[in-house]
Amino acid sequence: MSEMKKRLQRRGARKGFTLVELLIVIIIIGILAGAMMLVAGTSRDAAEASKIISDLRSVKSAALIWLTENPTITNTTWDNLEGDPSQINTYLDRPLTTGHPFLFDLGQLTVEIIEDETPTQKTSTVWLVGYKLAGVRDGVKRNLEKQAKSVGLYGSDTIDLTDPDDPGYYVAGENNNTVYVIVQ
Repeated sequence: MSEMKKRLQRRGARKGFTLVELLIVIIIIGILAGAMMLVAGTSRDAAEASKIISDLRSVKSAALIWLTENPTITNTTWDNLEGDPSQINTYLDRPLTTGHPFLFDLGQLTVEIIEDETPTQKTSTVWLVGYKLAGVRDGVKRNLEKQAKSVGLYGSDTIDLTDPDDPGYYVAGENNNTVYVIVQ
């Protein structure tokens, strides 16, 4: 044997890892796994919030088409969509069934109209589509709140467009269990 190999063997030829080395590796793996769980949870919440927004837009579009084809509907007919959504199912790629999380509601919309340089407030009835958030995780609600202003999500059926800062956007945690979009 060469002189170099003999020296290496004398220094102690180890055939494994020490307990300290193994513990350090296990701790590092645990920290990385914990960080991945946090990232995965927030990503899942953001994805579910995006799905709710997408579903609301789809139902809103179907409702707009239905309203266009049925211009003489009454408020009672709009309320009936709650129990029998089959009237708008022909305009959806995924039909709604009874027990769906969507609400078809009438709301109040307050806007400011300026005529002859005189601003006046006018309140009118509008059709709203809502989504029941019962059973939805808090992380999803927080993601909906973050996107409320940019996508037009409201937290109640009373919307005041005269308040430019907050006309009634959805806010998580204020017993808001429904998020609305304006249909018409």
